[in-house]
Amino acid sequence: MPEIVSYTTKYGIVNLYENEMYIKPVFDRGGYWDEDTLLGLKQYIDSKKSILEIGGHCGTSTLVYSRYISPPAKLFVLEPQRNLFHLLQKTVSDNHLQDMVVPIQKAGFCYSGKGYMFDTDIDGANGDIQSRYTDESRLPCNFGGLAVGRKGEEVSMTTLDELELPEIGFIHCDAQGSESFLFAKSTGLLRRDRPVIFFEDNARFNRHLYLSVCKAYPEYSEYSDFSVEDFCIDELGYRIRIENFCGSGDTLLAP
Repeated sequence: MPEIVSYTTKYGIVNLYENEMYIKPVFDRGGYWDEDTLLGLKQYIDSKKSILEIGGHCGTSTLVYSRYISPPAKLFVLEPQRNLFHLLQKTVSDNHLQDMVVPIQKAGFCYSGKGYMFDTDIDGANGDIQSRYTDESRLPCNFGGLAVGRKGEEVSMTTLDELELPEIGFIHCDAQGSESFLFAKSTGLLRRDRPVIFFEDNARFNRHLYLSVCKAYPEYSEYSDFSVEDFCIDELGYRIRIENFCGSGDTLLAP
């Protein structure tokens, strides 16, 4: 396994693998990953309502979001990959956030059950993931750049509706191409809570990730065209839609 490197930041302790190719250089320079975007999102978060973060990675966003809510609100964080989930748990523990943050080792998708990740970081160096953790651990890797697939690590899938979460006021979705699939089976939660949604629209702007998921799971193609944007605006009456929020390339939807 690559060495875990820890950083003491203004938001708390962040843990990363030493060969993490995109996030680590930002911390090496004394910065914080996506800080401007996360600060810009604060105005859209109700401190009394829980947050759902999909794609938690090592917890960089989690640390910031934990400052935006107050008990009894919780921060539920989905991260399917075993090794990244380990980093997320370590970050939560190192920052004494066990009472507020609930890590969930699952991938958000359109069904609940067994699934798989891809075996390469297709949104990174295209390296073999297991090798990047073992004999190639000196080579760079975007460990968060994996989509759900067929050849890699076995993971547990879940729909958002089946998580049976308490009231959610804000959703941050970084699902590496699975957005259409998972939101298609989250309409119960969206109708119930009408949360603010901040998401990567990979079906439009990063299509190689989206198409890789479509190719891996053709049996669920009926969910591939679902637009959470259209659903929120046309059916739920959302009035705020901001593309490229704070230069992030992501979209924000709010009632």
